Amino acid sequence: MSSAINICSAALLQLGKSPISSFEEPGDLARICANIYPFERDSILREHIWNCAVKRVVLAPLAQSPVFGYRSQFGLPGDFLRLVSVGDVRVDMASETSSWRVMGRNIMAPGSALSIEYVYRNEDESTWDAKLQELMIARMLWKLAYPLTQSASLRDELKSEYAALAKMARSIDSQEDPSQSLSDDFTLLTGRY
Repeated sequence: MSSAINICSAALLQLGKSPISSFEEPGDLARICANIYPFERDSILREHIWNCAVKRVVLAPLAQSPVFGYRSQFGLPGDFLRLVSVGDVRVDMASETSSWRVMGRNIMAPGSALSIEYVYRNEDESTWDAKLQELMIARMLWKLAYPLTQSASLRDELKSEYAALAKMARSIDSQEDPSQSLSDDFTLLTGRY
């Protein structure tokens, strides 16, 4: 079963260092990992819509309405990292005329409820896909290389290895997330008949 400690320990071992058993244990290795890991975890989760880190919720509006431009505002969940869709509209397919906008930790939109899908801060690494776990080890290896070895060339080599592994991991994860199909009333399809 994978955990933040297992991931950091795997990276440390590959750098020729001793594994850690806790972020709170004394010593520089645990302290460095404890400081770097949470930021890198959130960053790697935010960079791709990982299937193991997606949630759907229906938000209720906040009591205070926006000053202008929108009828309601909805607070983003505490574990929110990246917006995937609002209602049935994926963010990457949204147009300039979309009826919502993210501002700070809120979404401005019309209505009395707002359905969203989002990438969340999944802190249970045992629920991650095996390729994401492997990628996180590679990322920690890259990020720990310079602080622990003072070698810029090793850091740069590990960064390149991470980038190659990231492409593969994202590709595999994306294959398990089918593309949205176009509805029957999509104008390009109906214009052909």
